Amino acid sequence: MYAGDHLLPHVHIQLTDGRECTVEIVSLKIVGRITTREIREELRWIESNRALLLSEWRRLNP
Repeated sequence: MYAGDHLLPHVHIQLTDGRECTVEIVSLKIVGRITTREIREELRWIESNRALLLSEWRRLNP
């Protein structure tokens, strides 16, 4: 997550092979060339921590 980033609220994920994507916090929509299967664990974590992530997003992107 970066300060001053573009909307919609999202997090950035980078795989060990260098590929990257963003995941929208509310919808869990993946934007990039990474499949759901490849980041299943990360998606579960985002879903479980949605309130914390949205709070942090609002703090970093007022």
